[in-house]
Amino acid sequence: MEQVLSVLRPRTKSPQQEANRSGAGLIAAAAADDVVPPVLVTSVAGLAGVGKTALALTCGHVAAEAGWFTGSLFIDLHGYDESPVQPGQALEAFLRALGVDPADIPAAAEERAALYRSALEGRADQGQRLLIVVDNAASADQVRLLLPGSRRHQVLITSRHTLPTLDARLVDLAVLSPEAAAALLRHALQRANPADRRVVDAADGVEELAGLCGYLPLALHISAALLILEPDRAVAELAAELAAARSRLSLLDDGEEAVRASFDLSYRRLPPDHAELFRLLALNPGPDIGLEAAAVLAARPLLAVRTMLRALVQAHLLDCVNRRWSMHDLVRDYATELAHDTQQAAANGAGGDDAPGAAGTHTQARSRLLEHYTTTALAASAYLTSGAHTSARGGFADLDEALAWLDSERVNLTASVAAAAAIQHQDIALQLPVILYDYLIWHGYFDDLITVTTIACGVAHQAGALAAEAGAWNNLGIALAEASRYEEAGLAHRRAADLFASVDNHNERGKALNGLGSALRDSGNPADALQIHQEALAIQRTCEDLQEQAAVLNSLSLDDQELGNVAAACAAAEEASSLFQQLGDSINEAKALCTAAFALQTSGQSKEAKAVCERAIEAASRTVGNPHDEAAVLMTCAELLTGLTPQQRIAYLLQALTACERANAHGLYAHALGAIGRAWITAGDRNQAAAHLTRAASMFEDHGLTSEAADVRELLALLQP
Repeated sequence: MEQVLSVLRPRTKSPQQEANRSGAGLIAAAAADDVVPPVLVTSVAGLAGVGKTALALTCGHVAAEAGWFTGSLFIDLHGYDESPVQPGQALEAFLRALGVDPADIPAAAEERAALYRSALEGRADQGQRLLIVVDNAASADQVRLLLPGSRRHQVLITSRHTLPTLDARLVDLAVLSPEAAAALLRHALQRANPADRRVVDAADGVEELAGLCGYLPLALHISAALLILEPDRAVAELAAELAAARSRLSLLDDGEEAVRASFDLSYRRLPPDHAELFRLLALNPGPDIGLEAAAVLAARPLLAVRTMLRALVQAHLLDCVNRRWSMHDLVRDYATELAHDTQQAAANGAGGDDAPGAAGTHTQARSRLLEHYTTTALAASAYLTSGAHTSARGGFADLDEALAWLDSERVNLTASVAAAAAIQHQDIALQLPVILYDYLIWHGYFDDLITVTTIACGVAHQAGALAAEAGAWNNLGIALAEASRYEEAGLAHRRAADLFASVDNHNERGKALNGLGSALRDSGNPADALQIHQEALAIQRTCEDLQEQAAVLNSLSLDDQELGNVAAACAAAEEASSLFQQLGDSINEAKALCTAAFALQTSGQSKEAKAVCERAIEAASRTVGNPHDEAAVLMTCAELLTGLTPQQRIAYLLQALTACERANAHGLYAHALGAIGRAWITAGDRNQAAAHLTRAASMFEDHGLTSEAADVRELLALLQP
């Protein structure tokens, strides 16, 4: 309202008056004095049902009550109906309202426009200032002839399209905030019946219902009407029906208004190619889409698709943020219905404007998109292991560009696994989780990895692909262990080991046993873990797999430490680091050395532990590996190197903090902050200590690590004077 009223509010001294005083023209005055010329037109745009007309009328009433205008004109152009009001018809209505004799109204629209402007000038000369409200315009051409020549009047337009060519102040409406949407529901019900307690007694239900309405005012008003019509119906009951409905649009209809009907008016005005793209965008598995993916989906050139996307944004059927396009939830439901209906019509041999065109069938379009995501993810993921340039389709300039693409498409990529499984595209449902494994592990997206590998387990089992199923179970075990779900991880690794045994893949069975042993140790069974790891080591020695031998040796060192076998722990870790060094695997060499350093420190050999830590830091500096592992190495060394000055310790921890940020490792980041805070205490800077510890406590609390947060809060309390 403030944006609109700031334009409608009369100026006490106009730029024109200032220009007349100096003899300069309006534009020259604006350029010279940095004065914004007065705005003649305000255009309010937004999605169907977002409340454009309500805003315009409310602002008009406020302006009238404030005495800013002596009168007003209003017309609904019905721009999205089958028979919109033509400019000539609108001008006739305005001329009659201005008191022009019907017999004096010319036939031609241009002549009517001239007479209309003349009549408005006459009103202005008499000191009158009119507000002209033009509601529901479909295009700039529909309103252009209705604009007055005098800036002493104001025009307020509403449209589902943004109208950038009218030299107007543009106000684009978004949906309501969750709080405002819930308030609208409460006010609507209590206005109808002040004794209605449903919205007061079911605050959570009101918020859920508002969310299911997509915070769209039209949907909220319809939901309120449905509740008003059924006084015994609980808010939670309507919310549950909407949540379970195959289409929310079918329920959002109170007999007088319907969200679907409102969207229909916007959709019918789209050119056929724009309508086709709109339907196809509903096939994207995630919440938004990039330009390249949209072009693949539509099977059209990038430039053509960019133009169509811009038009759909202008029609407020799409939103665009950071060059990614998305739909409002209810608009997506609507587009999904259209896509389904169009596909059914094609299957039944029906033609018409909605029949698939250049994109072929929707099934083909969806397959193209899933294949695009898979092949591009493969090219991007190649940089995580090699960092090398790739000539593969969808290649990237460097690691940063590859990671940026993976970050922007992560939700689409993980959703693509479920989408592929749903349409029996088994290859993608099995391949994509493997492709994404390194990226999701790198950045700590363990829940995503659990989700996609669980799907892969089911798809592989259904297909009878034992080797693929075994690999999926093993990756699931790793993801569960990373999420500290050790018992489930053990079950997954055991299932993987059994499946690998059934296909005589002993090397992979050894890997699964290594994971099983680690899950047993982390769940408090180090003796059982030691036995499993010894079996795994024997298998890898038989297979002559040095990489896996080193991995199991590192695990054995941790088992021995838990059991108090310090000498055995040190020996196993040293052998592991030696093998990793032989293989050129610097980051795992550093991790194995950290394992050895822990064993030495535990046994009281601090000097030896320090020397091993220094070797670990040197090894970590030789590679750009998994940032999560880099951070862990640096933090371990900062903790074990007892001879460091506080400033040296803080320097290591700041490097670890940067690595944590790159790895999206929130828990480890909080631990690093806490360690930095403790180092500042040692350095004697209580302010820096308090700042870092406060951030650490907040992060621990945000991620449900209440015990760690309590420890930090207790330390903070000790810092208080």
